[in-house]
Amino acid sequence: MNQRITEEKYRVRYYELTRDWKASISSVIDYFNDVVTLQSVEVGDGVEAMRFSGFAWLLLRWEVDIYRLPDFMENLVVRTIPYSMNKFYAYRTFEAVDESGKLLVHARSQWILADIHKRRPVRIGSRHYDVYGLSRDSNNELSFENLIEPERVDIRADLTVRRSDLDTNGHTNNVSYIRWIMQTIPNSYDESTLAKFCINYKHESMEGDLINIDSYFESSSASNNGYHRVSSSGKTLVIAKTTWR
Repeated sequence: MNQRITEEKYRVRYYELTRDWKASISSVIDYFNDVVTLQSVEVGDGVEAMRFSGFAWLLLRWEVDIYRLPDFMENLVVRTIPYSMNKFYAYRTFEAVDESGKLLVHARSQWILADIHKRRPVRIGSRHYDVYGLSRDSNNELSFENLIEPERVDIRADLTVRRSDLDTNGHTNNVSYIRWIMQTIPNSYDESTLAKFCINYKHESMEGDLINIDSYFESSSASNNGYHRVSSSGKTLVIAKTTWR
């Protein structure tokens, strides 16, 4: 079978920029979230359809390799490609390429199909293999870096989950955590370039929850790494790693 590929064109807007006039990593992930939603709509698994069925695809991991963040007003093609499914889990990749076809950003992701009322995983059925163009033998898992929590806290930020941080399920949007983490990057990294972003979502948060973002940074001759934890009431919600060059 042929994997179903969905792609969409985007132009980097002013409100998506960081101070260096490049698209932020959260904006790129917004593109990825948008294109995977478009694919879900194409196959009949759009947000509205899933809401009425009582099921939802929940994101567990991103691992994003950044070769170059796109520039202001740059035109991009963003695509998503289903990779495999295994029991409750689905794996897919994403690409953002420039007008010449050069790869700018590549991402791997892991998702789980869940019953949103019973709050538990649901085994992926044969229909999903068919609509996403995967054979029943497409069950190899993508590998992800093993993330660790910060050993110490160099920078802490505290905030309260706002209504604008939520997704259509009423939980904090996966990109909101990325924006929060990027707020803890020190000014000394302003001249550095983000080369990789990894994040593992463990628990959800809701409007009004008090959030703590702890970050620890270490440097080596090869790269600078940030280790990040987002927590609420002592419970770890997210762990992440940023790699800088």
